[in-house]
Amino acid sequence: MKKTAIFDKCFKAASYFRDTGKHKQVNFRYDPEVRTEFEFSNWKHEHDEDAMRSILVEDIRLSSEGNVYIMGKDNRYNLKQFAKQYPQHHRSYRIDRMREA
Repeated sequence: MKKTAIFDKCFKAASYFRDTGKHKQVNFRYDPEVRTEFEFSNWKHEHDEDAMRSILVEDIRLSSEGNVYIMGKDNRYNLKQFAKQYPQHHRSYRIDRMREA
């Protein structure tokens, strides 16, 4: 999947949210530039970019540096039993670091 295909998917999801107020989920893999400060094992850091991520897209924004960000609610806890325990929080991802799921 090319970057334009990921952007198109996110754009359609953001448009749907704007028009209906309901979310559409986008699944992707992401290579973070900055790793978490927690002391996870080397295996987790080496395979972090292979982990599936999901976001309920709400908006697309352009930063002053020229980076395009997909914004919405993190949807890692998409099962009902987890959603009650862990509320979804807002996240943003740089589109140029997103790749196919």
